[in-house]
Amino acid sequence: MALTVLVDTCTLINLLATGELEATRSMGSRFAICSAVLKETIYLRPENAGDPPDSIDIAPLVHSGVLSVCSLESEEEELLYIDYASQLDDGEAMSLAIARRRGFILATDDRKAQRLFLEAVGDTARLISTSDIVRNWAESRQVSAEKLSTIVHRIVQRARFAPPHSDPNIRWWRDVSP
Repeated sequence: MALTVLVDTCTLINLLATGELEATRSMGSRFAICSAVLKETIYLRPENAGDPPDSIDIAPLVHSGVLSVCSLESEEEELLYIDYASQLDDGEAMSLAIARRRGFILATDDRKAQRLFLEAVGDTARLISTSDIVRNWAESRQVSAEKLSTIVHRIVQRARFAPPHSDPNIRWWRDVSP
């Protein structure tokens, strides 16, 4: 059975910026998002300065099976969501509630969401970030240095993301950055 990686809003936008969302899925895993993330994922910054933002249409990714969408399914998930929503944005809060309850891996770059999730589940193997996903993909697929540099550049430019200094992959990220 494939592992489910529940991707929150910020991480989804980072992965969409790569233009390689399907390719970045780890071997044996599938990407899912919660319904709140679906509503929050609106646009990417343009590739060229001065152009309007690019609207994001998740529907083709869902229809092709690249992403699946899940909603709250139990009272326990609803209560967890309400609790997390007092501390986080809706996409992160719902992602934490569902990932925690269903045993999914959570993909988030939000530090507070990471801390809350680890406090609740206590298993670092169930928490990944954008840099983890990109690094795993690049190493497992032996992505060329040139292509990897382009991918990282897209994330930085189109999603305005760079891992924090505390990220375990920060040295690797800097080494592959253009």
